[in-house]
Amino acid sequence: MSLIRNPRFFFSLLKRVSQAPLETLIQPFNPRRFATAIAGEKLSIKARIENQRKAQAAMLDYFYITRGLQFLVAESMSKNAPLFNGNLLEKLHCDTADTDDDDDADIALSITRFLRFHPINEFEPFFESLGLKPSEYSHLLPSDKMFLNEDAFLLENYNTFWIYGIGLKQMGKIFKEAREVFGYETGVLASKIKALEDLGLSKSFVSRIIVCSPRVLIGDMNVEVAKALEILKSIGVGVDWVNENLSEDEEETYDWSSMHRVLSLLRDLCFNDSELCELIKKHPRLVFEDSGEWTLFLAGFLTKLGSSKSELSSFFLKFPDIEVKKCVFNLRHCFLFLNQIKMECDEMGKIFRSHSSWLGACSLKKPRTLLDRLNVGTKRLCQVIQENPEEMKKWTMGLKVQPLPPTGEEETSRLMKTQFLINLGYEENSEEMERAVKKFRGRGTELQQRFDFLVSLGLNEKDVRNMVNAFPQILCQASDLIEAKVNYIVNELGYPFSIFVDFPSCLVFTLQRMKLRLGMIPFMEGKAKAISSLLGCSDQHFVSHYVNRHSDGPKHWEDLKKQILYE
Repeated sequence: MSLIRNPRFFFSLLKRVSQAPLETLIQPFNPRRFATAIAGEKLSIKARIENQRKAQAAMLDYFYITRGLQFLVAESMSKNAPLFNGNLLEKLHCDTADTDDDDDADIALSITRFLRFHPINEFEPFFESLGLKPSEYSHLLPSDKMFLNEDAFLLENYNTFWIYGIGLKQMGKIFKEAREVFGYETGVLASKIKALEDLGLSKSFVSRIIVCSPRVLIGDMNVEVAKALEILKSIGVGVDWVNENLSEDEEETYDWSSMHRVLSLLRDLCFNDSELCELIKKHPRLVFEDSGEWTLFLAGFLTKLGSSKSELSSFFLKFPDIEVKKCVFNLRHCFLFLNQIKMECDEMGKIFRSHSSWLGACSLKKPRTLLDRLNVGTKRLCQVIQENPEEMKKWTMGLKVQPLPPTGEEETSRLMKTQFLINLGYEENSEEMERAVKKFRGRGTELQQRFDFLVSLGLNEKDVRNMVNAFPQILCQASDLIEAKVNYIVNELGYPFSIFVDFPSCLVFTLQRMKLRLGMIPFMEGKAKAISSLLGCSDQHFVSHYVNRHSDGPKHWEDLKKQILYE
């Protein structure tokens, strides 16, 4: 039963057995030796606990009797600084390595002798007793003081907090967030606390506010508390309700100036007192979650999308029962979603102004995933959303998405694309036709228009047919982009139209690449190669073979980059 109650002894025994010599392991089992090993482990732990107790007693004696600290402070430092006490015991072990190791060695006497000749920095165990970690207080240790009595205001304000009912861990939080409070001169901290009580607040509530919002003790921040509570009082929300909704989490901190701004905003959004009271009681997160910062961000986000006061009022009255931060993230994701499928800004604004209340509760799938599952393009998806925005409720995370049914327009476009490909020489219902349908992106009417546009530039229809068969990507561009590329090569650089027949892939490269590469021709001293070589090679090859080989090449290359980037 002892092994079951104390598994630590069992694992310690296993470790000892694994490290034992082989001849020891093959000895017959001895129950008495087994029981002795377990008893030794218990004795070792009991001895460590006893040493810690003696160390705490010695530290209490040192802080209270020798150093003359108040008993409350001395007791707290001796009992609530285990890391400091542990380090001290390690030092004693090192300093007394040549002494007797008998069980009756007096740890307390050793500590007393050590401290007599080795003064310690009393701020270290003091800060640790407040719940601070060494990494949190190491930079706060004063460089010109070692003893707490040298900082009278620190101990005085410590006592003020303690008398008011604020615990050690809570004082540690106050020290981290409002360190200057502990440096107040005599009576200043008490007057700050009294100013909060003068607002008609109970002692317990003032204590709670101080712990949750340590910075209310700095400057005139208590005025912000008064303003926020005044608004709440005017709409019928009492202090008890506020006390209930302040977080119990010691890491949570409130900014009352931000909470006052949120309350003022909600009151200005055409709410009457009863509506505002009902809203805040139903959704206290609007005020208390991150001190209302997410609520302010949310209101600003919707305002930028064109929401009016009445629309914001309607949104908050229908606010979903989720965290405000989560609502903001969902709306932001929805905005990015609509932006990625290239919806017009005005259309996005209409959707957010009318449907934000449920959009804030929906986590939409990613656009690429949704386009694949729905088997549609961005244009069709925008059209579906604009016709019925509530379709997006079916596209949230965790729901299975069914493909959208084809429309008559899509079927017509496919037939026109098929006819276009037949005219190019593809055989109907063949594998080549199926592959070509995937290569030639765009509607059938658009493909035919772009084909006709190339012919209208002066190219032979047969040549254009050969060009697009070799490089279908040519017809995947808008007509105005094709025209810009042709004008640049023919009109600005002076190449004949036949260049497109000989090198049709030049129309596939971006206009920026064309201008950057072909703009280097005048600096190649008549040694320029064919246009296909200039456009088709990699960037590294082009720089090493056509830019760096000329004295002014690198400078002109950088100037061209800046010029094209500016354009």
